[in-house]
Amino acid sequence: MNKLSTIHLHTNYSDGVNKAYEYIEEAIRLRLKSIGISDHSPVPFNSTWAMKKEDLSKYIAELDYLKRTYKKHISVYAGMELDYIQGYNIKKYIDFDNLNLDYFIGSVHYIYSEITDSYGTADNSQEEVEKLISNGFNNNGVLFYKKYYQTVQEMIKEYDPIMIAHIDVLEKRNRNYELFNPDTEEYKNQIENTLNCINKSCVEVNTGAMAKNIDVMYPSKYILKQCFKKKIPVSVNSDCHFISGLQYGYDKAKDTLLDIGYTHIFEYDGKFIKKEL
Repeated sequence: MNKLSTIHLHTNYSDGVNKAYEYIEEAIRLRLKSIGISDHSPVPFNSTWAMKKEDLSKYIAELDYLKRTYKKHISVYAGMELDYIQGYNIKKYIDFDNLNLDYFIGSVHYIYSEITDSYGTADNSQEEVEKLISNGFNNNGVLFYKKYYQTVQEMIKEYDPIMIAHIDVLEKRNRNYELFNPDTEEYKNQIENTLNCINKSCVEVNTGAMAKNIDVMYPSKYILKQCFKKKIPVSVNSDCHFISGLQYGYDKAKDTLLDIGYTHIFEYDGKFIKKEL
């Protein structure tokens, strides 16, 4: 796929390997027209993969510097993957309105369990996700995915982001139906309810797991078919954490979208622009 832009990637400010300028130079080499840096937002508790709050001002300043430095070669946009966490106001925590970001992506990783009064992440290791379901949801995968999609629905309504990241990221550890059965009407109803919350957001087609040798693309083909029926726009992004993954899996994403019936995707260059597949 001849993509002109990518806006979901992570640098060493959060859980990425490379520095922001390295992604930008790789994007120039690949002849991209624009690139957006979108590190994980700080969260109000210990996290191994979120940006540290004390690094936030440095992050913004560095991206502003890189915009100016590379403006003759590529458009650079300052973004953020803004986590939604039940019980916390992340926007207030990071003084979001005064950051002057160009865009942000909405996502859900953390799921709250009333049973344990604690949070777990939906895309953690297989062992940790199974432990979360066992301890936090009475070993019931249905309760787990219902809570996840309830949280995603809240995120969409509260954030109304330009793009919803990896909308079914909980499928990462469910490739062989280890956690729950996504073919049931009960699961499909959760998808229907979630997609019905979308106002103007694009749904991200995310190839990030594939670059880590996990054979899953978000969202599932079933969800993409429902998006197509509802005329929900999509945007393909790699969610990469190292520069070699900047355009990983895009041909597979293109083939999947064409097979479903999509003829266009949306790419970001200051705003989302419709582009033929």
